Order: sequence, then structure tokens, then C-alpha cells
Amino acid sequence: MKNILFIFASLLSAYASAQTYELPVQASREQLVKHTLFRLSYSEGYELPSWAAWQLTPDQARATGTFREKYDEDPMVATGTSSTKDYRDAGFIMAQLVPVEDMFISPQAVTESFLMSNIVPQKPAFNKYIWKTNAKLIREWAKEGNTLYIVSGPVLADAPFGSFGPNKVSIPTRYYKAVLDVNGERAIGFLFRNNVASGTPKSFAVSVDDLEKITGLDFFPSLPDNLEQKVEGSSDFSKWNFKVLEQ
Repeated sequence: MKNILFIFASLLSAYASAQTYELPVQASREQLVKHTLFRLSYSEGYELPSWAAWQLTPDQARATGTFREKYDEDPMVATGTSSTKDYRDAGFIMAQLVPVEDMFISPQAVTESFLMSNIVPQKPAFNKYIWKTNAKLIREWAKEGNTLYIVSGPVLADAPFGSFGPNKVSIPTRYYKAVLDVNGERAIGFLFRNNVASGTPKSFAVSVDDLEKITGLDFFPSLPDNLEQKVEGSSDFSKWNFKVLEQ
């Protein structure tokens, strides 16, 4: 326990002082919400976060723990969030953008990962076979030694959407992730359809530049311009170990 507390204290100190490469450009009409180990941008019009962003260190990726699925509305969102009542009989999983497994280093962050500001509607098969497999893959990449900077969210540029529940939660048709390894000078994007339930992790890979065109977001703006252009324009996915899940 002392080791975990020491790592967590060190992580918080590093997080407070580190370059926040993971943060996209903030939209003026959305609320930036700061939690212990992740940030998100909440879009009231869709009753969804447009993105959630976090750093995943090797220590975080290796951490283990337990959790209780206790979903709560996020008191930090001024306009209010969706609630569990919205999801009753809606046919969707309450899916996390920031996975709880990435937050085991901090009990507080584990709790915050179940706040409804971090929750999006996903089809059960997509969540189980595609979304969670991708999150596991990224954790394995972080275990290889470099801190990863991750952004994830629904593609709100696809609107208009259908909706459900008393709060009229929008139903995105696509989701994305962008992953940056600064030390390795590499980045990769992923684009998923909410109705798919099969496909290899690599089959969803796209360049970050392509992801920016699709989402309308500006990822990793804190990078030096020359490095940003280099990593975001790359479609050389051989730099990423997709076979790590087979080991």
C-alpha cells in the first residue's frame, strides 16, 4: 500500500507540473471539467463529453485494483449531466471514455471515472469486443515504457443524432481515440463505428491528421509545430506493437 501511495503522490506531482500534451483545443461553448487524473469537455447540447483526455504512465498501466460500478451525475458540470435513468431500457451500455483500469493508481480517480460526464452510450457488442480491446491494447503499449497521452470521445461532427431518455442523450454513430507518444515521436488515431462488433485493432487505425478532419478537433496543440506535423501526419502504424495482445 505504501508503494502505491508513493507512486500516486509522485504521479499527482508530475501531473501538476507536466506538459499537458493530451489536451485538445477547447471549444468556447463547452465546459472544461478537471478531475484528479483526467480532463473532459462537456457539451450540454448533446448531453455528452466531446472529449476526455488523460496521461497513461507505465506505472498506471501496470496498476491493478478493484472497483464498484457506481454511476453518479457529475456535480462539477454546471448545466448538469445525463443520469442512469436515461439509460433504462435504452439498449445501450453506459461506456467510459476514460477506462477505470487506467485509473487504478488513484481511488478518487476510479470513482470519478464513473461520473456521468465520462459516460457515453455504446452498443453492448461494440463495447465488449472493440472498445475494451482497444483500451487494453493501449495499456499494453504504455507498459512498454513511455507515457502515452490519450484523447477519446464521440464524433459530434456527425450530428444530427437520435436521442434517448429524459435528458435527451445523443446517440453517436462513431467514436475516436488519439494516442501520442512524445518520447517515441509517434502518434496514432482510431475511428470506430458504434454498430461494429468485429475487426482487428489495426483495422480501425487512422492518422491523427485524418482524425482531426473527421472530428473537427485540434489534437495535441501543445507539441512543437515540427513534431506535431511529423507525428500527426504519419500513417506508419508499424511503429506500434499490435501483436502485444497475442503474447
